[in-house]
Parts: sequence; structure tokens; C-alpha cells
Amino acid sequence: MECLYGFASSISRDLVCGAINQLRYPCYFNNLIEELEKEEGNLIVTRNDVQKFVAHANNQTRTTAEVVNHWLQDAENDIDNVNQLLKEARTKKSCCFGHSPNWIWRYCVGKKLANKTRDLEKRIQRGRPYIQIERNTTLPSSTLDILSEKCMNFDSRESSYEKLMEALKDNEVAMIGLYGMGGCGKTTLGMEVTKIAKAEDLFDKVLFVPVSSTVDVPRIQEKIASSMGYGFPENEKGERERAQRLCMRLTQENKLLVILDDVWEKLDFGAIGIPFFEHHKGCKVLITTRSEAVCTSMDCQRMIHLPILTSEEAWALFQEKALITEGTPDTVKHLARLISNECKGLPVAIAAVASTLKGKAEVEWRVALGRLKSSKPMNIEKGLQDPYKCLQLSYDNLDSEEAKSLFLLCSVFPEDYEIPTELLTRCAIGLGVVGEVRSYEEARSEVIAAKIKLMSSCLLLNAFHERVKMHDFHRNVAHLIAKNEDKVIKCELEKDATLEQISVRYLWCVKFPNDLDCSSLEFLCIKTKLEISDQIFRRMENLRVMYLDNGGWHKLPLSTMTFKTLKNLRCLILSNWVLSDISFISDMKKLECLALSDCYLPSFLELQNDGVVAQLTNLKSLMLYKCDMETNNFDVVRRIPRLEELCIINRQQEWDVYNENTIKFSNTFSVPQELQWYTIKLGSLRQDDEDDDANFISHKRTLLLSCFHISNKAIKDLAKKAKVLSIANTQGGAKNIIPDIFQLEKGDIHELNKLEICNSKEIECLVDTSNHLSEVGILFSELLKLKICKMDQLRVLWHGCIPPSGPFEKLEKLHLSNCAQLTSFFTHAIVQSHVQSTIFQNLQEVIISGCRELKYVFSANTVRGLPQLKVLKIKDCNQLDQIVEDIVPSTPDMNYPLAHQDQKQELDEIIQDEQHQQFLNPHFEPNQLEIFPESTAIPGSFTLSSLTTLELRSCPTLGSLFTASTAKTLTSLEEVIKIKRKTSLRMIVNFRVIFQCS
Repeated sequence: MECLYGFASSISRDLVCGAINQLRYPCYFNNLIEELEKEEGNLIVTRNDVQKFVAHANNQTRTTAEVVNHWLQDAENDIDNVNQLLKEARTKKSCCFGHSPNWIWRYCVGKKLANKTRDLEKRIQRGRPYIQIERNTTLPSSTLDILSEKCMNFDSRESSYEKLMEALKDNEVAMIGLYGMGGCGKTTLGMEVTKIAKAEDLFDKVLFVPVSSTVDVPRIQEKIASSMGYGFPENEKGERERAQRLCMRLTQENKLLVILDDVWEKLDFGAIGIPFFEHHKGCKVLITTRSEAVCTSMDCQRMIHLPILTSEEAWALFQEKALITEGTPDTVKHLARLISNECKGLPVAIAAVASTLKGKAEVEWRVALGRLKSSKPMNIEKGLQDPYKCLQLSYDNLDSEEAKSLFLLCSVFPEDYEIPTELLTRCAIGLGVVGEVRSYEEARSEVIAAKIKLMSSCLLLNAFHERVKMHDFHRNVAHLIAKNEDKVIKCELEKDATLEQISVRYLWCVKFPNDLDCSSLEFLCIKTKLEISDQIFRRMENLRVMYLDNGGWHKLPLSTMTFKTLKNLRCLILSNWVLSDISFISDMKKLECLALSDCYLPSFLELQNDGVVAQLTNLKSLMLYKCDMETNNFDVVRRIPRLEELCIINRQQEWDVYNENTIKFSNTFSVPQELQWYTIKLGSLRQDDEDDDANFISHKRTLLLSCFHISNKAIKDLAKKAKVLSIANTQGGAKNIIPDIFQLEKGDIHELNKLEICNSKEIECLVDTSNHLSEVGILFSELLKLKICKMDQLRVLWHGCIPPSGPFEKLEKLHLSNCAQLTSFFTHAIVQSHVQSTIFQNLQEVIISGCRELKYVFSANTVRGLPQLKVLKIKDCNQLDQIVEDIVPSTPDMNYPLAHQDQKQELDEIIQDEQHQQFLNPHFEPNQLEIFPESTAIPGSFTLSSLTTLELRSCPTLGSLFTASTAKTLTSLEEVIKIKRKTSLRMIVNFRVIFQCS
């Protein structure tokens, strides 16, 4: 019985438990819904994690097992089914007219809910092995703010920033280069761009990858891969295989920005694994570099320069980093401002210096200022070493020994000194910076190439008037480098030069004691207002370049006796001295360059002896700049055997004066056979020379003569090959420049870029081809600027036939002034011939003044249009009637021929369009303008589509400006038209010009 009782009890218990379990479906219905919703959430989380696992595998260019894909599909199906079930469960069903729940329905649905919950638990359990438990944490975008210096919004950076963002948003730009001086903030701006590009969703992925000076391809690959959350397979160690893997991964991104920071040389994208634009249109690359040349070598479509900070911006940054506030003592503020100025606008230097001095006592500020001013980088404390390390790295990574040597040479010049490029070139050649080269011209080209490399690397800055300058921090770094290389560079501006070490190579000083050991000295510059003893040049057997400058107002005597001991001298530059003679140069067998500036010397007659001159076997460059000589016959230069460069600029400054003190070339003078480069300026054509002498010297073949006799064959030979030719006071009876002075055949003045003629009262036309039809070839094909002034007899520019090829086709600027007899550019016969040539097609600027007989400026028959003309200014032309000839003359009563009424009505509508015209004069009414129709004699339209500036002054007879069709082409005219002093204007047609009449 007990067994039966126990069995019955077990059955009863199971039945009761089963019944209770079944009852929970309808009774705990809402709880079952909540449990399923919770488990559905867990499944979704698990599914997302598995999807991330799969995505990560794909990012690693690996495939996942098929079972994982099946699980994901089943999970998706489960989620869909759960959603349907929950939707059904949330439907309220009742019975008894809504007074009681439908228990049967609740039971059935509740059971489904419970079963589905158990199914989801099992699905989640099976999916957990597919989840990658450990994963690199995704860094928030705000991390960039923590890691990088604050990118302040300075005005000097605004232009660079806008250009950079514009390039990033341009889908046609694949390669962008951001370059600037080391430490100027390129990395900071690059990190800022990373943040902005992510914030604005410009790209799906933005990678910031440091490259550094030494290109380590595996390291760069690892950096890119880690930024993508990608890991290379363990069995793939080769760069090539990794590059293929990386390229495969990067091409999976639709829009990708790769920022390669601190690039020093051209990178091989194929070796790294970065896809080229033509293979993946969505991949854009931004490089930051110190060298513009790197941008060019990597075919950057946009190259953006990041400048240094202005003084006020630098001060603002300095105050922020040094915690300079209103409560800071004024003495510290003053010191801080001085130190900020010493940092010269370089953010990396400002940040390092200011951060180091933050919270320090006043005495420490004074010490820091003293250290910066004394340029002692070796003794600078830790916080001040960063900018020097940064800039020294720039030097170390120059791939040119010539550029490195030139960098060191630039540092011998004083702080903030603007170095004339010509002076730097001569010194560099003399020091052998470019080694031993065959010709002086080749050496000059090598130096210029090294200078360009330094400038593109932002190690040298451009200055005005053909000069360069060195940033103070760069200069200090150069001194440090030279000292480390046992080649000391010193610049003493206020005290006696002291040579603590015998290894001093370059020395710039104002005082030079006689007892110094200078056996290692190669470069010596003494810039002083004191007399120099000839004893100081003893023991300078290795001196290659000597520059002696008497900076005073008065010339001081300089004994040249001991110059003869300088046997190794290559370059000698003397400025503002009284020289007893120059016979000493015959003892300098290695002398290549002699430059005398503002010096007085008796003459070159002591060199007339052929035997003496023949000894100057290495002299290649001779420069006489504003020197006074008792005897000015300079024929001796023709016998210098290897002379390649000749520069003569005399002191004459008076207007159009040519006197006996001017250097002369006799009729027997001949051009040295080796001469390739010459700059000869004898006299001044005008008081307001627009080109200073530095620019003048920079031209390769330049000739300016204030008195030019056409019989001087030597001068004519020089003029034929000149690129810049300026002549005045022509003598010898020439009526024209061509062919009376220069021939028509090809070769004469064929390379001329600039031509200026003044005060030549005999010249009647520039070119006369009337009697030389068969000889006319290409004339003025390279001419860019033509200036003619004070030519009393000049009537036309061109007389005779115009060659089919067309002259002046490259001419950009035309200036005519005070030519009293000039009536037109071309003779009437040419105008009537209707022969069109490519004349003035590139003309951009026309300025005419004081040409009182000029009737019109252009003839529509000879010049079809001026599509490039931007500036047209006319002043004091009393007889000027038309800008463009062949416009129908004006009639006071405005009675137009019937054939032109339609054009008149159209132009009247244009004039009355108040949206396109504003009149500054309240009394100026549109109906005061007379509009003249297109002349039937003009074939087509005269184009002026680029004209932006039109200025008219004192042209009392001017009747009309432009024809109707020409006026319609004035789509670029923007600047105010100035019509002053009795200018009687009867026609103006344009669309957007503000008129000013007085």
C-alpha cells in the first residue's frame, strides 16, 4: 500500500506542477511578453557582436566559417518571428462583451512566448563563441583635442585652412600637399582637419599616419592598418604581400582620407599599399611636408602653404601657453613680449619657450631672453631645445650637399639681414659650395637651384628686391650644426672679433684685431666705418672669399699691398673704398670674381699690358658698380681670356646726361669671346627708374645706355643678344630702330623681352619695312614690354608691311608717353589693307599719356580684338577722337540712319537698365550719353572681354569709346571710370561700371 501511495503522490505532484506550469501561460501573460522582449534584446546584442566579428574578419581580409553565416541568418529569422509574435501578443482579446480576458487565447499565445524565449536563449548560447571578446576600444573624436595642441583660429591661417577644406571637398582632387616651415603647425592643422572631416561626415574613414624623415615602409603599413583596425596575418611578413592586403582593405572604403604627416621625400604608394586615385576614386591623400618640392614630386593637384604667425598672433599664442594674464607683473609682460618676438612667429618655438617659462620667476625670464639673444642653443634648457631639434632635422634631411653648404653660408649674415641673391651667389661660388664646375654660368645655376631647394624646404625665406632672408631659429641651428662639425660660424656686430677656436671658417665682424690666427678662415666679411690695416690679412692662406665694406658716408683709403698674399682667394668684393690701384689682382692666380662697388680707383690702364692681363686666367666675373675712375676707357676687358660675366653700372643719375666721366667703349672694343652674361647700365633714362639695380643685375643679358651711337659695333653686338634693352639719345642719323640700327634678318634682338626707348629725337618710327618687303621675318616675337617716351619725331610704331606671322604677339604691356607727333600705331596704308595678323593678342596693359596728336588707339582692321586686355589708361591726348577707329562719327542731333534704328533701340534699353549702373554724380542722366551704332566698315566685333580698368583724363575731343557689339563684350569691367579735366564724353556703353564725371 505504501508503494501505491507513493506512486499516487508522485503522479499527483507532477499533475499539480504541470497544471500550475500550464496556468502560468494565461496568468503571467504580461511577464512572458517582457521576458521575450528582454531575450530579444539580448539576441540583437549578440547578433551585432557577431556581425562586428565578421566585419573585423573582412577588414583583416579573412573569410569566416559558413556556420557563422548560418547562425546570423537564423538569428535574423528569429528576430523577425519574435516581432510578429510580440505584435500578436500585444493585441488585446477578451470575452463576455469585453468584461473578461480570453483565457484560451492567452494560454495558446503565452505558451508560444515561453517556447520562443527558450529558443532565443539557445540561439544566443550558440552564438557566443563567434563573438570577439577583446577588441581595440574605439577612440572618441575628442581624444584629438587631448593629444594635440589647440589649433587657434588665426587670421594668417584662414586662407590656408579654407583652401585645404575646399580641396578636401573637391571630388576631382586626389592629392593635396600642405607645406611650410618646420614647426609652423602643419601637424596641428592636419589633426584639426581629421576632426572636422569626421564631424562633417566628409569621409567614411579618416586616417592620420605619421611618416617622419626616414621612410620605413613596414612601420607606415602598420600605422595605416592599426588605424583601420586591421591586423596582418602572422604568416605574411613581406612588404609586397602586406601592400596587397592593405590595398584590398582600403578599397573597401567608399570615401577615404589618408593624412600622411611629416613627409620628407616622394613616397611609393604601391609599395605601401595605398590605392591610386585612378584605381579607387574614393581615396584622397593629404601630405604635410616642409618641402614644396615633395608636393611637386608627388603630383599634388593642390599645394597649400602654411605661413608663420604674425607678431600679434604669436603674442596671443605666447600669452596662452605662458599663462600671461592681466594680473601678471608688467616687467614680466615686457620680457614675455620680447621673448615672443625672438620666437619669430614659429608656433613650435613659441609653445616650447612659453610652456617652459610658465610660472617662473622674473629672473628666469631674463635669463631665457639673454640665451635666445645670444644664440647659444647648446646651453638652452630642455623646453627650449625642441624647436632646434625640429629645424636641425630639416637640415639633416636635405638631399643636397650644395643646399646644406648654402644653408650654413646664409647663417653668417646678421640676424634679419636681407641677403642680395647676387651677393650670396658670388660668395657661394667662391667658397666652392657647388664644387668645381666648368663655367661660371653653370655654377650660378647650381647655386640658384640650391637656393630654391632651401626655400621650398622653408629653410630660407623670400624677401623683396631679389633678396632672401633666414629665420632666426634656422640661423641659430646653422651655427649649432657648424660648431658640431668643427666649422665655427661667427657674426660679431658690436665688439671685437675673437676666435676662441682655430676652426672658425666663416666670420662676419665690425672690428678685427691684427693678432688673430686665421689659418682656417675661408670666408671673411668686415663691415666697418674704420680704416683697415693691411696687416690683418697675414696668415689667411686658406681664405677663399673676402668682403670688405666701408659702411660710412665717406670713402676710406684701403691699402691693397697685402692682398697679394691671398693666393687662394676666389672672390673679392670691395665696397666704398679708395683704392690705390688694382694691379694686385694679377698676383691672385685663382681669382674668379672681382666685384667693386662705390669705389674710387685710378683706372684699369695698369692692366693694359697684355702680359699682365694674360695672367688673369681664372677671372670669370667682373663687376663695377657705381665706381669712379679717373680714366674710363675700359677696352682692357676684351683681353681677359676667360671672362664670362661683365656687370658695369655707372654712377650717372642725372636725367639724360652723358658726360666724359661715363665709362666708354671705344669703336675698337670687341666682346670677349667667352662672355655669356652681361649687365651694362651707363647713365639713367629717367629719374624714376622702376627697376632697382638688384632687379637690373638679375637679368642675364641687360643693356641700358643713356647715349647710344649706332656706329659702336661692340655695343650693337651686345644689344643684338640682349633680353632687356633700354636706349636713349640715339646718335648717328637713324630714322628707325629697325633696320637702321638693327637688321631685319632673323637673329637681331630676337630674344628681346623688354624694350625701352627715350629721348631719341631723330627716330620717326620703330620699324620701317616699306623698302625691305622680302627681308621681313619674325620681329619682336618674344617682346613682353614696350615703353616709348619723349620721342618728339615719332609718328607711328610701324611703317610698311606687317609680316603674316604678326609682331608683338606676346606683348603684355605697352606704355607710350610724351610722343608729340604720334598719330597712330600703324600707318594708314596698313590700316586700309584689311590684312589681319596676330597683333597684340596677349596685350594686358596699355598706358598712354601726352600723345597730343593721337587720333585713335586701336584700328579694328589691324587688331581684331584684345581678349587679354585688362587695363586701359589714357591721359592728356588732346586730339583723341576714338578708342577704336572706324566707329561712325558723332552727330549732335542724334539722327541715326534708318538701318541702325534697331541697334539704337537695343542700346537705349541697356543704358536705361538701372540695375547695372550707378551714377555718383546726381546731375548725370543716362540720356546725356550718345550711343552710336556699329559701323558697317568693321567686320565683326572688337573683343574686350577681360577689361577690368578703364581710366580717361584730359581727352577733350574724345567722341566715342566702343561700338555696340564691342560694348557687349565688357563683361569684366569693374573698376571706376575716372573722367576728369575737360573730357567731353559722348558715348559710354557697359553694364556694371560706376561712372564718375567731373
